[in-house]
Amino acid sequence: AEPRQPLALVLVPTRELAQQVTDALTPYARSVKLRLATVVGGMPIGRQASALRGGAEVVVATPGRLKDLIDRGDCRLNQVAITVLD
Repeated sequence: AEPRQPLALVLVPTRELAQQVTDALTPYARSVKLRLATVVGGMPIGRQASALRGGAEVVVATPGRLKDLIDRGDCRLNQVAITVLD
């Protein structure tokens, strides 16, 4: 993925569910060499923005933090081909 442009988005309602989804996806992502980024409120936004700048292919996000990152220009969804609403 290009910096700030993930290819897949998993949108979840809570930080706890985002962590569970990330934990479940991590072994699969590692095996096929995909980078995951988890973006949720209550955690440092700078670290999350950095993960997006690094070119994460899959983003697991809560709506509020995703909107914050989009508003800051740290994330663009124009390359997302797969979206999962959980």
